[in-house]
Amino acid sequence: MINQNLTYPIALLLSNSVKKNFESLGREVSISGDSITRILMSNAITTDDLLAFCTLIFGKKAVYLIVDDTLIKKIYSRLIEGACDNYDSSQHQHYRSLCSVVAMITDGETAIPVDQKLWFSEEYNPDNHQKKWEIAKELLVKIRPLIRLKTFIADGLYAVVEFMIWLIKSSINFEMRMHSNRVIEFKGIKAQVRKHPRLKVTTRNSLRTIKIIWQGMTLYVTAFLRVMKTGKVTIIYQVANYKTTATKHVQCYKYRWNIEKFFRTAKQYLGLNDCMARKQQAQEYHIMNVFLAYAFAQYERLRLKLKNVESAIKSFKQSNFNTLHTKLSAKLQIFYRA
Repeated sequence: MINQNLTYPIALLLSNSVKKNFESLGREVSISGDSITRILMSNAITTDDLLAFCTLIFGKKAVYLIVDDTLIKKIYSRLIEGACDNYDSSQHQHYRSLCSVVAMITDGETAIPVDQKLWFSEEYNPDNHQKKWEIAKELLVKIRPLIRLKTFIADGLYAVVEFMIWLIKSSINFEMRMHSNRVIEFKGIKAQVRKHPRLKVTTRNSLRTIKIIWQGMTLYVTAFLRVMKTGKVTIIYQVANYKTTATKHVQCYKYRWNIEKFFRTAKQYLGLNDCMARKQQAQEYHIMNVFLAYAFAQYERLRLKLKNVESAIKSFKQSNFNTLHTKLSAKLQIFYRA
């Protein structure tokens, strides 16, 4: 279990600094930046710790496991281990960063990040290169025995034949995005997903699921017509290996939005991008402490019945360090030893 010294994640929660570097976090708790660094390196947060926290939140209920990756900006650094030029598809540009593949547990409403592994491009790490789906598989193998897994959820990057075959053989239900140019077969009719006549949707009939064959696998593809706030119409295609209604397929995939919200909150409010330590291990410790800070905020959101995690973080900032440390230690004493 986690050492009772919760200084680092509490400093992340309390800090109002734009950049949550070691010096600003130290000022928040009246110690030096060097002391904060030593605390970070001597109190590693583990997946088991975060899963224990999940037990507090979810009990024994079946949960969803989401995997997605995010870029952690290190634009001005040339000395951080693992930082390299990665492509950000949302911004359509390359920049220096760490790429973290993150695993998150959710019941659909509340979500807790529980593990991560850094991904490196083949150019950066040719000898030990892993594909992102291989990291997702590794995270699943590690976490699955410790939870009651209902469904694995991921975007289209992870809808890779080898990974899907392994998920099916492992009896793991999955829900993922599917590229619209994949050629599928339905009752002898072969066509690209976006052109298949049985997947046509309209504003009147906006959902449809069909049972298909793709790469020798029997799967279920769902087409979902979504009207954006701007009025733009888009069609989302999903693929799963279990049978249910189109409405339930769409609802399941919507749970993936939890990890997108986490990435946004962690970067804007919890300093996910801000650690400038040179050692890769320190960067990874920082990421896991951000996970714990977010878990605390989720706990507070539930306790106070707040609208969102950001409101919980704002409520924490009304406290000082000693008050918050005592409060969290008392509330979580069955999980965190002194």
